[in-house]
Amino acid sequence: MSKRAFLLITAMSAATITCAATFADDTTEILNGQVNLDAAINVVAEGETDEAGAATMAAIGSANALTVDVIERHDIASEQTFSGDVDARAATRAGIIHGTAVTTASAMGNAASVINDNGMDAEIDQTALDGSTVSATAELEIGSYAISSVTSATASANAYDAVSYGGENNHALRQDSGADVSADSYVLAPTGGLGYAATVLGAANGNSAQIQGYYMGPDQIADIDQDNRGSISARARAESGGGAVSETVTASANGNSVWMQNENGYAHIQGTQDNSGTVTADAYAQAGDFDIDLVAVSSEGVGNSAIISNLGADAFMGLDQTNSGDVTTLAGFDGNQGGAAFASATAFGNAATTYVCSECAATAYGNNNQTNSGAITSNVTGRMTTGSTLSGTATAIGNSATYQSVSPYSGN
Repeated sequence: MSKRAFLLITAMSAATITCAATFADDTTEILNGQVNLDAAINVVAEGETDEAGAATMAAIGSANALTVDVIERHDIASEQTFSGDVDARAATRAGIIHGTAVTTASAMGNAASVINDNGMDAEIDQTALDGSTVSATAELEIGSYAISSVTSATASANAYDAVSYGGENNHALRQDSGADVSADSYVLAPTGGLGYAATVLGAANGNSAQIQGYYMGPDQIADIDQDNRGSISARARAESGGGAVSETVTASANGNSVWMQNENGYAHIQGTQDNSGTVTADAYAQAGDFDIDLVAVSSEGVGNSAIISNLGADAFMGLDQTNSGDVTTLAGFDGNQGGAAFASATAFGNAATTYVCSECAATAYGNNNQTNSGAITSNVTGRMTTGSTLSGTATAIGNSATYQSVSPYSGN
């Protein structure tokens, strides 16, 4: 499925705007204002079966949502404000699933998704007021077995997602959140097995921005102002009588996050990120006898995160990152007789990373300032009775800045 189709299907369309150019300069103004105070958004999707070929349960909730899909160049100005609670819950309970069980829950306070072909000027302002909550829970319960499964919970107080296929793209983004955000994902099969493949994901963000550019060499310039004060918690957990041939359990939590991936056009991020909220990521897997299986458990928590990946042109990263919130990551595995188990936990106060093509005429530029005063903690535990490999890595870093050239053949 294309990125465009995915966004149009999954985005909450409280405001959906699809416009053709009407002005002489091929520029159309899109003005969006959304206020949802004392919101009470509750979404539940539950399914139960003794035996089925496949099962899919999805719960999606948002207080405010804007979706834009345009071809000609546009100017976009959007202001979104919410307070209250957003809760999305999805659950699948089954004895046997002969195919795939997909259980997803997604909760957002303010969400803006933009797709354009020929560039834009976007001014996006998102506010999640203090005392609000955003939570997502996904749960899969298996009695006997599921051949494969995906169990995912994602939650963000403020989320901006932009995809550009050409032109010059200017993003002026302000995100402010005092909301508490949690994402919890569980797989429970105490007497069952998880088949060939099982993926468990819990991902929580205070403020999140994802900017992508492809095909016709779009230029991307982003001016970022992100401030998070709320607590951010992500949890992923799998407990089973037997593992999967390939089982991954991942928890990811960010106070503020901006990620830009671009091809053949200039990529630029500047601005500020300030996190004072606590950030916690907790991933755990327990398995009985897991034979020759591979189990990978990982958690990552970051106060402020910024990533540029650009192929074919120059990239610039210039951010002031300040973290005063405590960041804690936990990863654990407990198993009996089995194959290989890998556990990793990574915690950062501030992290800024720039990737450029190693075989292109491209340069990575940077002017970053990082200040951390939060406690950064990482912990890994692992136990098995017997097996081929048991490995654990715990990493905790206050401030991290990385500039790296990568092969264009390894993907962007």
